[in-house]
Amino acid sequence: MTLRRSQIFGSLAAALAVAALGTLVVDGLRSRDRAQQLEQASAASVVQHVRESCEANPNWFLAGPRDDRPSKDQLTQPDADVYTARPDAKARPFEFFAYDEEFKGISTAAPRFPDSLRIALKSGSEFATESYSGPQGSGLQTARWTRWRSSECAVFLFRAAAPAHLLLERTLVFAGFFGATFAVCFLVGLPTERRAAALAAAMRNMARADYVGAAPADGQDELTAIGATFNEAAAGIRTRAAEIKDQQDALRRVANDVHDDLVMPLGHVPTRIGEVLRSVSVTPAVRDQMSAALRDAHTLEHRGANFVASLRLRDREAAFQEVPVDFTDLVTRVVSREVAFATACGISLSATVPDRTVNVVGDPGLFALVLENLIDNAIRYSKPGASVTVDLDTPSAGKFVLLVADEGAGVNDATLKYFNGIRRFRGDERRNRRADEVGLGLA
Repeated sequence: MTLRRSQIFGSLAAALAVAALGTLVVDGLRSRDRAQQLEQASAASVVQHVRESCEANPNWFLAGPRDDRPSKDQLTQPDADVYTARPDAKARPFEFFAYDEEFKGISTAAPRFPDSLRIALKSGSEFATESYSGPQGSGLQTARWTRWRSSECAVFLFRAAAPAHLLLERTLVFAGFFGATFAVCFLVGLPTERRAAALAAAMRNMARADYVGAAPADGQDELTAIGATFNEAAAGIRTRAAEIKDQQDALRRVANDVHDDLVMPLGHVPTRIGEVLRSVSVTPAVRDQMSAALRDAHTLEHRGANFVASLRLRDREAAFQEVPVDFTDLVTRVVSREVAFATACGISLSATVPDRTVNVVGDPGLFALVLENLIDNAIRYSKPGASVTVDLDTPSAGKFVLLVADEGAGVNDATLKYFNGIRRFRGDERRNRRADEVGLGLA
């Protein structure tokens, strides 16, 4: 997740939490203020003229004027429907009803007295306040003793309905808190996010350009420290890269010198010695010495070729060919070069190739070296008088099989599995010159 996206999600989460908490706090404060106002209004209503009005007409006692007030004749009728609640001529913030000491309403418009408020008043409280559910939402109600014990107006119940458009107001409050908090959180973090994005972009560009240049490191905060640390690391990387390049150039020169001045000249020595042995009659002692010299020259040339190849394979800038290679001709040429070494070791070397050309794509020098390693290994681990065969076959179009077979001791299944299980299997043994070890240096 990007820093910008994290900043947006974090701002949204903070805004949601603050908006929810702020809306609850505002609702709580408004409810507290309304409750205090209702309690003050209830206390102010416990006066003598209100008592006289209530006791003069207890069956119709309601706060404030009402439309279509019943006539005296209607008031004397026992029809309860006459006394149902009517809308006020003028909207009022609250209304109240009178009850006797038994909490029975003296008006048919009076609601049933809430049980919780009755318990609170009976327990000794002068007044009690709670919310109630009305048609417009949650309102407040307060019950208060008037201390007119012998009167039908012993208890007043005051009710303040929920304000109009309460849901809309809550929505606006929530939206205001949410928008303001999100804007503040996002704008506060925006400069840091932009600096971090610029620093990351500069680092990526420097990495693509071999760490040339400098990342922004202006300021006194952690991003500045990161930029400065990266610049220091980049300087070290450039220094190390220059050293590595110098080392690679040196190794490349060594590889070229070894190939041109050692491998190439030594490559002709076994062939020339072999021609001498075939054309000149020498004593057995001289023949043995010349065969030993041929083997040593071949070994030195072979190891030099492998050394040069290993250097080039580790060189990232080395260019290897990707060209069509006539594998049939390559096998024939490599086997012809290895015949002199095989003869000096007392080994018979032969090759079988198909009549048609086998084409592959790659570096011909590396292909030849692979085959030379296989043949050299087969010759070295075969006893004098044995034979080594190289068989190139094409079982189907586009495929070939190259098999180098010898009469050496070979390896059992456990050792063969060990070859492929450990990458460094032959490295240490070859350095220690342990002649009893078998197998290719697979590492």
